[in-house]
Formats: sequence, C-alpha cells, structure tokens
Amino acid sequence: MTIFARYNFKGEIAFGIVADTVIKEISQCPLLDYTETGIVHDLEDVRLLSPVTPSKIIAIGLNYKSHLDGRESPKAPEPFLKAPNTVIGLNDNIIIPKVALNEKVKIQPEAELALVIGKECKGVTAENALEYVFAYTCGNDVSARDWQWNDLQWTRGKSSDTFAPIGPWMVTDLDPTNIQVKCRVNGIEKQNQNTSDLIYPVTKIIEYVSAVMTLHPGDVIMTGTPGTPGDIHPGDIVEIEVEGVGVLSNPVIGES
Repeated sequence: MTIFARYNFKGEIAFGIVADTVIKEISQCPLLDYTETGIVHDLEDVRLLSPVTPSKIIAIGLNYKSHLDGRESPKAPEPFLKAPNTVIGLNDNIIIPKVALNEKVKIQPEAELALVIGKECKGVTAENALEYVFAYTCGNDVSARDWQWNDLQWTRGKSSDTFAPIGPWMVTDLDPTNIQVKCRVNGIEKQNQNTSDLIYPVTKIIEYVSAVMTLHPGDVIMTGTPGTPGDIHPGDIVEIEVEGVGVLSNPVIGES
C-alpha cells in the first residue's frame, strides 16, 4: 500500500509519497513513471490538494439499497457526470451558490468510495477491471436536491463549483469490496455502510462505463452513497471517512 498526495508548498504544486508525518516529493504525477527527488516536507508544512485533476468524474446513482428510499433497484449501474470545476481538496470550502441560498435549496453531502483510473481503458471486462484502478480515495458527491429532482438535467444539482471534494490523498492496494464509508456533519454521524452492500461493485461499474466511454488516467469514479445524508448549511463541517484512506474534511460556506 502506498499513499500518494498532491500538494502546494510555498506556491509550488508537487506530488509526493506520504510516510507517517512527512511527504517525500516525487518527480511527477504518480500515474506516470516517477522518481523520488530526495526532498522531504513535514505534512504540516504543506497544503494538500485534490490528489488528481480528472478530465471527468463519473458518479453512480442509487447504488446502495439503503439509498433507494422506496425506489426500485436499478437494472444496471446509473452513471452521471460531474464537471471538473467541482473538484476541491482537503479543507477547501464547499461553496453553496448564492442562488441556491436564495431559493432555500436543500444541499446534501454524499460519502463515497472513489477510485482513480490509472491506465486508459475502453471496453474492459469485470474480470480485468481492477487492473485499470490506480488507487482509492474519499469522494463527496455534494448535491443540490431541489435542482437534481426538478431540473430536466442534473447539471446544476451535481456540477456547481466545489461540489466534488476529493482526497485527502489516494491509496493503492485496497480491497474495494470491503471498505467502510462514513459521513459526519459537525461531528454527528449521518452515513455508515460497507461497500460490500453496493448493488453494483466496482468491477461491474468500470465494465459498464468503459463500454461506452474511454476512461483516462486520473479520471475519478464515485461508486455510490448509502443511506439518507443529512442537509448541510453555511458554517457546517463535513467529514467523509473511507476506511484505509482517511478523512476528507471541508467547511461549508455561502457564496458571497
């Protein structure tokens, strides 16, 4: 297992390997061939960023029975896209759009196991799908429910700026079939379920999505959220915890 992070140190963005309380700089993105540079920083001296900058984020809807809320289980994975402008990292602000505040739109976080694609792939099978996964991380599919439910498309509800916190880093060699996923708002637990309860596992998701869409290195797939997330408001702190990865924490503010 290796922990890779993307970080800012005195205005310079770099990648590194996290080891206890330090981060060891590497020459380039770990999705490429890299070497260690010999530069080491204390973790407390760097600002962690989203571990990747994906060309696209694919999220899967209704993928836990506990999230169906009376709806029928989907007959196949239900993918949708979140735009790259949604991506933020550890401790970055989730910004609720001014128009959403004015309309009193319900905003909810969604705790998810997120995976990072490591190699370009198209038309892979479930049997070899994990060969194309580089690492795993915490994902938060922030959703404006009224827009999601009432707009013709989910663009506003899912792709408002800052609506996809990812991080704090990415971790290799986890077992995606047995990972606990949690969400806390202001320290109060709102979601807690194991990925063994996914309706469609990671392998099936990759097979289904890659049948129609080329996945590129750094692309992120959010695999679904359990239960009924609580609402969030300006002033809240949202924590997404994925077993084996860590905790992704983000404050919530309103757009000024």
